Amino acid sequence: MIIFRAILYIVLIIVSLDIFILYMNSHPQRYSLYIPPSEFGITYEEAQFDTSDGIRLKGWFIKGNGKGGLPTVIVCHGLGANRSDFTELAAGLSRGGYNVLLFDFRGHGDSQRVASSFGYLEQKDILGAIRYVKERKDVDAEWIAVYGFSMGGAVAVLTAAETSDIKAVIADSSFTALKEQGERLFKGSFLPSSIFLKPMVWMYELYFRVDADEIEPINKIHRLSPAAIMIIGGGEDEQMPSSDAMRLFAAAREPKELWLVPGAVHGGTVYMTGDEYRKRVLRFLDTHLKRK
Repeated sequence: MIIFRAILYIVLIIVSLDIFILYMNSHPQRYSLYIPPSEFGITYEEAQFDTSDGIRLKGWFIKGNGKGGLPTVIVCHGLGANRSDFTELAAGLSRGGYNVLLFDFRGHGDSQRVASSFGYLEQKDILGAIRYVKERKDVDAEWIAVYGFSMGGAVAVLTAAETSDIKAVIADSSFTALKEQGERLFKGSFLPSSIFLKPMVWMYELYFRVDADEIEPINKIHRLSPAAIMIIGGGEDEQMPSSDAMRLFAAAREPKELWLVPGAVHGGTVYMTGDEYRKRVLRFLDTHLKRK
């Protein structure tokens, strides 16, 4: 009887901790950063649209510097962040001749407060953004690119693997597989992944009604071709190490491009390289997105 109770208590502790960790990560605290495009002298308009599962998302639409319908870049932030992380980059892309849609993923920023699924339901968010762009009369709806950082990069790859509407993808610091990220999460804590990971994966799959093996950009990135892919990684990134970027690049088909930023930690690829980052992204877009 004592042994049974001990086992029961251990199971309850494992399950309780897993539920707590899953909840905290799927319900990140709202990021307070708010930097509208006007901070960089760029005019913009408020944007909002719904996903296929009825989630209201909000963002900013910036018209590119140019005449007629221009290609559009949809910008996707990472877990726990919001659209303001990439306002400066968006301003640079706009000046470079691209429309830009910055938006908050579900559960982030000003978008509807629901759980983040780390890449599964967020694919519906990008598809909703694409529908919003294609319904506008002032864009070239045939030429859409998606830029994503961290979770946003993974979602960009997963979504582009399922639709031909995306002609180019830039994935900065993307993970390769959700389960691998779960293992890294536990490695950075005092909890052994050998005990806690499987129950958490099971709870994730039960809650979001999805097989976690479906959230694996490494196994879907080959489907992007003929769409182009630019993969960026940080040399000192411990959350999504540069080895992930190299593995994604190896699994992708042409046309593809790899840029590893020496010394960059997670999030440092943008800020360490300054204007070079914007120039490289624009050069990639100019090469692979049709311009009028």
